Amino acid sequence: MIGLQKHKHFFENLSVNDQSKGIFFASLAVLGGGLYAIPYRLSLETANALPVIWGVFLCAFLYSLPGAWMARRQTIYTWKIAGIALATSLAAVLGNYSICQALNLSSPTLMVLLMRSEVIMAMVLGWLFLKEFVTVRIGIAVAVIIAGIMVMKLDSLSFEIKEWSAVLWAFSAAFGFALMQVLAKSIIHEVHPQVLNVFRLAIGLVLLWGVEEVRNDVPSLLFSEWIWIAMAAFCGPFLGRVTFTYTLRYMTISMANIITSFAPVMTLLFELLVFGTMLSWYEALGGAIILTAIIWIFLPGLRRNVKLAAE
Repeated sequence: MIGLQKHKHFFENLSVNDQSKGIFFASLAVLGGGLYAIPYRLSLETANALPVIWGVFLCAFLYSLPGAWMARRQTIYTWKIAGIALATSLAAVLGNYSICQALNLSSPTLMVLLMRSEVIMAMVLGWLFLKEFVTVRIGIAVAVIIAGIMVMKLDSLSFEIKEWSAVLWAFSAAFGFALMQVLAKSIIHEVHPQVLNVFRLAIGLVLLWGVEEVRNDVPSLLFSEWIWIAMAAFCGPFLGRVTFTYTLRYMTISMANIITSFAPVMTLLFELLVFGTMLSWYEALGGAIILTAIIWIFLPGLRRNVKLAAE
C-alpha cells in the first residue's frame, strides 16, 4: 500500500509544467541516444578505434567536470568507491570498443537497435548481483528479441561467426553499458553520479594512455576528427545519459524507457541524411520486433501508473 501511495503522490504532484519538462528531457535523451552513433562512425572512417575512444573519454570528462566539481562534497571517498570506479571504467572501455567494432561492420541504426537490449541485460545483472526482482516477462522478451535477431538475418542466414560479428559486438557494447549501470547503482547512495562519471573517465584515460597505439595516434588526430569525437561524446555519454537521468525526475521509469526506445528511429533518419543508407526490410522488421519486446517489458508499469493517476 505504501508503494502504491508513493506512485499516486508522484502523479498528483506533477503539474502540467512538470510533464512538459519530462517530455522535453525525454526528447533530448532520444535525440542524443539516436544521434551519437553518426559522428562516432564518421570519426572511425579515418582514425583507429582506441585513439577515438580516448578522445571520447577526454571530451566526456571535460563536459562532466563542472557538474562533478559542484557535487564534490556530496561524495564519501572510500576504497570501495575507487574499486567500483575502476570496474565501471573497464566496462566503459569494453562498451565503447565494442561500439567501434560494430560500427565498422554494420550500420549505425542496426547497432543502436541491438544496443537497446542494454535495458534487459541491466535487469538480469541487477537480479544476479543486486537481488532485484525480475518477472517472467523478461525471459519471454529475451526469446522475442532472439526471434527478432533471426528475422534480421533471414536474407543471409548463416551460422558462421564472421556473419554474426556485428550482432555480437553490439551485444558486447550493450553488456558493457548494462554492467556500468549495475555497478553504479551498487554505490549510488555513496557517490554523486557526476563525480563517479568523472572518476571512471579519468581512470579510463589513464588506462588507455598506457596503450602504445593511443600515445602514437592521439597527437596526430586531425581537427575534423576531433569535431566528430567531441560531437559523439556530447550526444551519447553527456546529452543522452544525463537527460535520461533528469527525465526520471518527471516521468516513471516505464514511461521514460518506452519513449527512449525510439532512439533508433532518430538514428535511421540521420543515417539516411548523412550516409544515404537504409536498413533492409528484414533488418527493419527484426528491429521492430526487438523494440516491441523491450517496450512490452515496461507496459505493465505504465498501465499501473496511468490507472493510479486517474484515480
